[in-house]
Amino acid sequence: MQAAHHTNIIKIGNSKGIRIPKKFLESLGEKVIICSTKEGLVIRPDREGTVPPREEWDALFAKAIAAGENPEKDVFEGVENEIDYSEWEWK
Repeated sequence: MQAAHHTNIIKIGNSKGIRIPKKFLESLGEKVIICSTKEGLVIRPDREGTVPPREEWDALFAKAIAAGENPEKDVFEGVENEIDYSEWEWK
């Protein structure tokens, strides 16, 4: 279940607004996008200009390989255990 916080709409100068608790603001960052939905308002981080997770992995692997590294081997080196040999069939 998502965290919820009850608050009131307040007067801010000639406008109205809400107070957003610090713990929510810290998770949003400096820029946000506000969307109106059937359920109400959605405030989410504005990730424009950032690279989505895993999108740059191909480029990072290519760079590592060009530098003489073997990233696929490095990730799994030394993590074998007895189950790898007793329960898996290697071909």
